[in-house]
Amino acid sequence: MLRGRAEPMSSALHVVHRAKRSGQGGIILITGEAGIGKTAVLDAVRAEAATAGFMVGASKADEADHVSQGAPVLLALRCGRRPLLSSKAFEDVNTLVDQPLLLVDRLCALLEEVASRSPVFIAIDDIQWIDRLSRLALRVLPGRLSGLPVVWAFTARDGVGGPAEEFSGGLFDGVPVEKRVLSPLGLTALLEIAEDLLGHVPADGTRRMLEGVAGTPFPAVQILEGIARARARGENEDQVPAEFVAGVRRRLAALPSEAAELVCLAAVLGRPLQFEDALGLMPDRPPATVSDLIDSVTSSGLFALRGSLITFRHDLVRETVYANLSDLKRRRTHHRCARYLMNAGYGALSAAPHAAAGGRSADGTGVAILRTAADEALASMPDTAGDLIVSALALTGPDQPGYWDLGIRCVDILSRAQRSTEAVNVADSLLGKAPPTEEAARIEVSAARARWLTGRLTEPVGRIDMVLSAGQMSASLHARLRASRALAITRTETAESARVEAEAALALAREADDREALEVSLLALAELTKNSGYHAQSLAHFRELRAIAGAAYLPGEILVLQLLDRCAEAQSLLDAARQDSASQVEAVLPSMMHAQMWQDFYGGRLEEVEADATALVTVGAEPGNHVYELDAVSLLSTLELYRGNIAQARVLLTPYLTYTDIDDDVRSPGLVVLMQGRLAAADGDVAQALAVLSPLLYAARDGRTWWPWWPGWMPVFAHIALVGGDTRFAEEAAAIAAEGAARNPGVATFEGVALHVRGLVNGDRKLLQQAAQVLEATPRPTVRAAVANDLGRALLAEGRREEGIAHLERAWQLYHGIGIRTSMLSVQEALRGAGVRHVKWASETTRPATGWEALTRTELAVTRLIGSGVTNRAVADNLGLSPNTIGTHVRSVFAKLGIHSRVQLANALHRREAELSGRSPTPPGTPD
Repeated sequence: MLRGRAEPMSSALHVVHRAKRSGQGGIILITGEAGIGKTAVLDAVRAEAATAGFMVGASKADEADHVSQGAPVLLALRCGRRPLLSSKAFEDVNTLVDQPLLLVDRLCALLEEVASRSPVFIAIDDIQWIDRLSRLALRVLPGRLSGLPVVWAFTARDGVGGPAEEFSGGLFDGVPVEKRVLSPLGLTALLEIAEDLLGHVPADGTRRMLEGVAGTPFPAVQILEGIARARARGENEDQVPAEFVAGVRRRLAALPSEAAELVCLAAVLGRPLQFEDALGLMPDRPPATVSDLIDSVTSSGLFALRGSLITFRHDLVRETVYANLSDLKRRRTHHRCARYLMNAGYGALSAAPHAAAGGRSADGTGVAILRTAADEALASMPDTAGDLIVSALALTGPDQPGYWDLGIRCVDILSRAQRSTEAVNVADSLLGKAPPTEEAARIEVSAARARWLTGRLTEPVGRIDMVLSAGQMSASLHARLRASRALAITRTETAESARVEAEAALALAREADDREALEVSLLALAELTKNSGYHAQSLAHFRELRAIAGAAYLPGEILVLQLLDRCAEAQSLLDAARQDSASQVEAVLPSMMHAQMWQDFYGGRLEEVEADATALVTVGAEPGNHVYELDAVSLLSTLELYRGNIAQARVLLTPYLTYTDIDDDVRSPGLVVLMQGRLAAADGDVAQALAVLSPLLYAARDGRTWWPWWPGWMPVFAHIALVGGDTRFAEEAAAIAAEGAARNPGVATFEGVALHVRGLVNGDRKLLQQAAQVLEATPRPTVRAAVANDLGRALLAEGRREEGIAHLERAWQLYHGIGIRTSMLSVQEALRGAGVRHVKWASETTRPATGWEALTRTELAVTRLIGSGVTNRAVADNLGLSPNTIGTHVRSVFAKLGIHSRVQLANALHRREAELSGRSPTPPGTPD
């Protein structure tokens, strides 16, 4: 099978030996059509890696099994005599399959430890079939482990799609990719294979058969093995069919009907059989008969015995048998397999793929199995539960018993899995089929949270009103509807209207003693009070929510703590959530990432903000959580503005100005449109900035979004107003800032910003000084920098040069530390105007793109720790960052220094330190 594969083998082995020699990992991707020899090449490379001293793990993805989430990756780490993971570690990570990012994070830490002791080789065959969790792991792990001697080797079929496309470039997330496409073998290579297997030069008839396999090794080998068996029986070699598919069909047709039936059952079941499975699938046959049938099929060359398992000789054999079945036969056999798996105790999750593939059944068995499987999967595999319940709903209709109940459950499960867009679409589809009043109410309640996350709120408010006015319903359902309505209008109506509705909903929820209504109405009040700037009240509501709903609303509590200047408490909650694998934080992953993004922004950690926001754009958009996505895009645009890249900031923002997936009432008052105004001001078009921002500022007290009570905006507004000569706008900004301080007494940021804005508007230097004193207590360096900048300029204007310079120097240091280049350069110009010069300005403001001088302070800290042999997780703990962020920094360091492995990083760091100390560098051991 390896004849004609010397070049792909050689290039793959180069990756292996490079990893052993230099510590640089890599990805090997072997592609080609089915039966072309990918598995044989992968097995040969894996054997070579084992011989070279690699710790080796291997597995195979299965088209029929997407229920066991993460199995291809997890099983690869636990196979063989020397598995990569201990049994205890494997058990631990298995408990995290319902929390994908936590699982991937744990796997990364474990593999780092293994790779620090020995090079690692992980092979996964047929990655075109991998499940969602495995795909996530393969997206993340290679990049996170870049620079370590970890080699990933995959095979994938041509034309099937899937994750192989992500590895097609020369680099994948900083990891070099060696892709090799296996082409059909030439006739000479096939004849050499024939001579190896037959022991003699193939006859003309055999040659003609090999000419008909189109250069594909597997059918060629099957033909040659058939020839060998025919010759052993004394038969004519020319009777072997020339085409593989025809050969499989012929062998199947030659079997007794009962044996052929067993083959078809095994093909549909799609997994290796135990003898007990064969008995269960053919319950009317005695064991002896079933055993004879297995022997008959094995003799035909279709089955092979591997220990106690009965398997097809190759996937192509099973696929050919499966494709040969009529549609009706295939669906009936899937139902038969589903019933067997349920009766045999395998459970609904094992039976579910067959129930889905079987389509509708008269007795509704398939739907019942899929619903049961979805309920079983919800706690541990919410995403899989969503797939299963959608499949169940597709197999029934409004004329079937239980349809509305199933549809409501579908919306509920999709909402819990935060597949928000799907949940809303299913709810809209159900409502379009005119359900009874009670069922319509339940659908609206189930969809409420999903609608809120997608930002599509206007239409459901009207529908809820229609349902409420349509007729009688239970007190609990009435309370839930009112709570859902209250949540929606926190973003679409004035603060006062929303408050009245939310308080009424809470009263109804308490009266009905309904937990779901209580949860939604408390969420409505928590959001309303946050949007209105009453953050202490909002915190109280979020904490009551945590008491009744656990960690689900923890991110909201963290956001309010940040607004109250209690960032240390917020960080403690973030750290605890990240470390506690039992916290189920994964269920609200986008909201937790959103909270971390703002925590990093308030702390002035812009490198981390960029990593957080970039991930959140994808994580928020995929399941339809557009509210978080918009905030992330706004911050990415802000970072470009800080760098002076106005054009790029606008490029990022523009698509979202007309975002059709979210209501205008949600998008327009949000950060996206505010950023549009800020960009106009940065471009010098102050009139346009005021035109964009004025409607938002004058409607700020409506309380539909929290941005007016984010203190950083009001000083920006005041500056724009002063430049544009708009006194009314400036006064309104000062009034909003003062109102924010009144609603949040004792919070330094709000009180200091109110003084800051009033000082700017009035031209009152003393108020600016008071603001600076108050803001010494704020945890936000950007706010301290802004007031120091304005105060310094005011002092210079009064002729108090030394004091002014001192405050401007402080502003420069803060802006430099944060990385806000535009503000830093502006302060430099003010200092130059005051006669101040600093040699460091030239180097500090023009960071090169490559080399040691290109590294940021965080990257230098990461470099020193990684270079000393510390793992990503240990670095993350040391620096108070997430391992994912550390991985981003490591890849950036590699790119800037032009290196590819942690060994090279350690050597480069050693040379750098030797040069700085004046010593001659002595390599610490392993060469680059």
